[in-house]
Amino acid sequence: SLRRLVVRDESSLADFCRTEKPDAAILCVPSDAAPELTRQLYGLGVRAFWNFSHYNISAAYPDAAVVNVHLSDSLMTLSYIRAGRREE
Repeated sequence: SLRRLVVRDESSLADFCRTEKPDAAILCVPSDAAPELTRQLYGLGVRAFWNFSHYNISAAYPDAAVVNVHLSDSLMTLSYIRAGRREE
């Protein structure tokens, strides 16, 4: 079955985490907002982060599992692949 994606206000984060007990979080926030949000999530038991911000989660939380995604690198890779296919 399809589940609907629900967007909630940040003020409900603690209640949501206590109820749902998520294992991981996707961080898609500006880097200046990331430290506080990560602190909150870590304090609520989240230990895995798919990180689209430029905040260094691993330095602050060495026991957290973190995958950093750098969109500019991905865009550059896509552009390179696309340019190569045009030459074929």
